[in-house]
Amino acid sequence: MYFNTMFQRTVIDSLLYERRKKIDMIAACSNNIQPNDIDNFIDAITNCINSIQLDDLPLDTLLEQTETNINLILDGTFRGFTNDDVNAVQKIKESFQYFKKRFPDYKKDRAERERDLKNKFSSKHDLARKIINHLNWDDQDFISRYKTYINFKYDIEEPLAAITLRKWENQLTKPSDYRRGCKFKFLVHAIGTDANDALKQAKSRPIISTSLITDEFQGTYRKSEFGFVYQPNLKNVLLICSSDCYVNDFYFCEDRINAEFFSLTSIPLGPNKYLEYNSIKTCKTMHIEEIENDSKEYQNSGIENISGHELYNEIVLLNDPSTNPIAVFLLETEDTREWSVGQAEELATRLKLPLLRI
Repeated sequence: MYFNTMFQRTVIDSLLYERRKKIDMIAACSNNIQPNDIDNFIDAITNCINSIQLDDLPLDTLLEQTETNINLILDGTFRGFTNDDVNAVQKIKESFQYFKKRFPDYKKDRAERERDLKNKFSSKHDLARKIINHLNWDDQDFISRYKTYINFKYDIEEPLAAITLRKWENQLTKPSDYRRGCKFKFLVHAIGTDANDALKQAKSRPIISTSLITDEFQGTYRKSEFGFVYQPNLKNVLLICSSDCYVNDFYFCEDRINAEFFSLTSIPLGPNKYLEYNSIKTCKTMHIEEIENDSKEYQNSGIENISGHELYNEIVLLNDPSTNPIAVFLLETEDTREWSVGQAEELATRLKLPLLRI
């Protein structure tokens, strides 16, 4: 968490610095502006200031989903939590109300300043000082908002995830307990290649995209018939979504960091890369029951995604040294290809893992 915090703060500082350099160049010409150019000048300054956005849709939806996840425990919709868990969540909710108000306040403050912006800039008198003063306030707002988000992660998201993910761990079926034909819940990474490539790719990326499958639904990426089984925990779970959250692994060098695409909810993975996702209903604290209910509904209604495949859920794991497959799964039906059977058997043999025939 400390590394992620420092990395993201470095990104923010870089964005603010680049913005200030651009505005300094524009402000340097302020004394030579002609009356008929003042509107274009103001627009250029305003657009540059607004290149660092406070309107962060992923953050807004994260707050909404987190509040939903809290209430689902407190109103008894999802059970199986201890009294200590419920009491802890009640305290988390009390803190959550504070953070919920703070984020809109930053946008409100900026909007109020922008209403005065053109009035202040309409006079050329001491224009450069007015620009820098406005920029200083905006920098402070953005950094303060970032600190509020970090405190939200420490005080709300991580403590809540510790409770919800403990339930995930307890409800998932252990490979040694699995019996064919019985109920099960597994977190699986579907493989769409052969065993050799799968082994090469197993640790080549900083993330692993997995899906929850059960005896009631088995939606996998590209309808893959085999793959790895993983165990989630507080340390390695990054995102949970009841559908494909369209997660992408972006590798950004310092000179490619772009304010237009930056979000506080981007997840740092290392010194030159971070994770972005596009789905709205995405959160680290999603309940396992919610994923199950949505997946069953999608499967029963025959909903398909834009690629024509039946929808699947997505749980994104950090592919750190401790995140390794605990089994190999194989979905066996009348339509299962012999190739898939052979590849699954090869993976299980080479990695000395149990092969779960489902």
